[in-house]
Amino acid sequence: MDAEKRKETYSLHSLLGFLAMGKTGANPPVSAVLTDETGSILASAHTQKFGGNHAERELYSRYPSAGESQFLSVSLEPCTHFGKTPPCRDLVIEKKPKEIKLGWKDPNPLVTSGDWEKYTESGISVTLDPMLAKVSLPFLQGFLHRIQTGRPWVWIKAATSIEGNYASKEKKKERVSSEEMDLYLQVLRAKMDAIAVGPGTVISDSPSLHFRITDEMVLTQKPGQRVTELEPFFEAGSGLISSLLSYTKDSEKLHRLEEEVYQPFRIFCLDPNHLPSDVFFAKQRELTEKFGVKKCIFFILIEDNSESISKELEEQIKMVSPYEAVFIDSNEGDKFLEILGELGINTLLCEAGSFFPNFLQNELSEEDRILEIRNEKKSIPDGIPFIFHNEPLISEYKVGTNRIFIRKPQRSH
Repeated sequence: MDAEKRKETYSLHSLLGFLAMGKTGANPPVSAVLTDETGSILASAHTQKFGGNHAERELYSRYPSAGESQFLSVSLEPCTHFGKTPPCRDLVIEKKPKEIKLGWKDPNPLVTSGDWEKYTESGISVTLDPMLAKVSLPFLQGFLHRIQTGRPWVWIKAATSIEGNYASKEKKKERVSSEEMDLYLQVLRAKMDAIAVGPGTVISDSPSLHFRITDEMVLTQKPGQRVTELEPFFEAGSGLISSLLSYTKDSEKLHRLEEEVYQPFRIFCLDPNHLPSDVFFAKQRELTEKFGVKKCIFFILIEDNSESISKELEEQIKMVSPYEAVFIDSNEGDKFLEILGELGINTLLCEAGSFFPNFLQNELSEEDRILEIRNEKKSIPDGIPFIFHNEPLISEYKVGTNRIFIRKPQRSH
């Protein structure tokens, strides 16, 4: 395969991973590409929505012709266990490609990782491909992280002013982010399994938190570019934001078309002394009805071990959430993340005011990421600084008048 065709295959893997991310539930967003001996692409596919085909099964459903002159590349090792679908390894062996290139071994304990004798016994060569691993990591990081740690891959996001402040001292309600970023940030929501907000935001904004795209967002979008040149070879956070800036414009219609599939879980942390308004719950009921699924998760911050809520609140929650409210203490960020991991949530985007930077600051891992979007047209001179604005910088991007910083949390265990 010549260099140009190899590059085309890697680029296709990146796009497929991006499109799969956010719609596969607890399953990894895997990409699969089939080529001939010259490197020309015969077929490609990605993991379908949760309960649907894995990438390999979807690929061969589109291109059923088997052939020993075919070459298969898959971003994650084919599964070996029976789940909602039969093992993909058996299907691949049945199709007998000449060679399989893999991005990542599967850390899932249900998969017999590295047991490749069955392939070699069938005359199929198997190798790991570092470049395939690099281009697919941004989309697989959440799954890999959850399987290995029991917690989701966490992003803490804040929109800040030119001074690095996220709000005025009076915390008056005002828009900080720029409209040029709206489309990107909505598609970022679509890529995440869950979006979370703290109690202050619930009260002040009555947020909906669902993924949506409007015509106005498309019209005000500006192209983005990377400012920093050097970054680690395996850097999932920068890779995800680079993909977001590269693919959002061309994939906007597809994301709109599958709006229902790309909806993240909406996580709300509540203060029992300041409960949400009727407007808030009306919004959540409307979204539940619109998409036909309950996607809210509620955590209630407890004081003095008082684990009780009113019957009315319990009923309100039941109408929009498949789970009972979880009671947690303000120092139980670990419990919060572990519960979400148990629910199969691979990726978590925390909308940052002051709550999550404090609630999770001792629970962030080296793989978690801080996303600061600084609007250079917005000034809040005497404001509240974003707690993470001085963390080590990994990469920087520019979109119109916005600077985007990807940072690594220092406050990690």
